[in-house]
Amino acid sequence: MIMNTAVEDVIAFKCCSLPDQNLEIQVRNTGNRPVMVPGYFKLDAKSGESLRIDHAYPPWGQTLEPGDSVAFYCSMDERVWEKYRTLTIFDGDGNGYSVPIRAE
Repeated sequence: MIMNTAVEDVIAFKCCSLPDQNLEIQVRNTGNRPVMVPGYFKLDAKSGESLRIDHAYPPWGQTLEPGDSVAFYCSMDERVWEKYRTLTIFDGDGNGYSVPIRAE
């Protein structure tokens, strides 16, 4: 996860209708079979609050072969981002894969 990604300006230039794509989420398939990753994710806070982000770009699912990577981008207010501790990416079967956003 990269907040205030340098790619933001490139996306704004190439995709005129996608302003402020300041959060980059890089996903890598470390498994041994292809996996489809939908274009959404979930954030969880210590308080139990969660936030589903379904405005990621690209919005369609990406199929990753073992070892392949893909990046998703979205607009995220830094104050909102700061209150969450875990990001969960899903596969096409609905399984979630959670990672900490920052070291505690």
